[in-house]
Amino acid sequence: MPTLNKLVDKAYQLFLDKEYDPALEILEQVNNDITNPQIDLQLTKEQENELVASVENFRGFNLLGKGDIEKAKIAFEKSLELNPHSSQACAGLGEVFYLCNMDYEAKVVFEWALDNNPLNQLAKAGLAKINKNLQLPENHNTLNINTIVKKKKNFYSLLAEAYQLFSEDEYHEALSKLDDADALFSKSLISKDSAAKIASLENFKGFNYLALKDYENAKLSFENALNLNPNSSQACAGLGEILFLDEKDDQAKTMFEWGLKHNPANQFALSGLKKVNRNLESENVHASFMN
Repeated sequence: MPTLNKLVDKAYQLFLDKEYDPALEILEQVNNDITNPQIDLQLTKEQENELVASVENFRGFNLLGKGDIEKAKIAFEKSLELNPHSSQACAGLGEVFYLCNMDYEAKVVFEWALDNNPLNQLAKAGLAKINKNLQLPENHNTLNINTIVKKKKNFYSLLAEAYQLFSEDEYHEALSKLDDADALFSKSLISKDSAAKIASLENFKGFNYLALKDYENAKLSFENALNLNPNSSQACAGLGEILFLDEKDDQAKTMFEWGLKHNPANQFALSGLKKVNRNLESENVHASFMN
């Protein structure tokens, strides 16, 4: 392992010096050493996959430096296959989509990168520049939806198209795209994390149904989201809105409060709590759980 670390350090220095081809040669050697059965690094298969994924990310950024966008995309996608939670792979794909003028696709994966690692500065900067292109606030996040990265090539496009259609008030069409995306993803529901991601899709469906005033389906979507992810702030806020529209202010207040408990920055839940408190003649920011 010390030898590998030295090789990676050398590759990193070459990357900083913009010597991309020599860096790529070293990374190829590192990858061969990691996967060579004759070299026992005493790694579990999961650890090996994470290590190879990191090498692929590094390869991807070197290829971006060279301007070889297609090969960079392949490297980042391979990294995601090995480690679906790789924030850097998502950020790399975001940069690929940005360079291809695919702003909505880029926005989706930059947001997913931040979902995996909120401190990823590359993803933060990438999302900010995409939002600027789309004339959105710098830190805008699609309805707080934590999007999903899948190996299916058309998944990114489906989710991005759904967001664009939603922003254009084409709610039926957006729901159709979300159903297609959900169908791709649900075949591989294997973990709690995956359940949380599908919950995000259900939340997005719920807000489309709300916009269509289809409150019954909106309620079902938010309930599905909450069943999949009991900590979903958006599901609580969505159910709060349904209860508010049904003039059940006390119950709506509780759900908006839970939305804020799970995510104090949820502006939809905050505005919902304020309007419920006005109906109940309470202070705008009053929340019983805070007291």
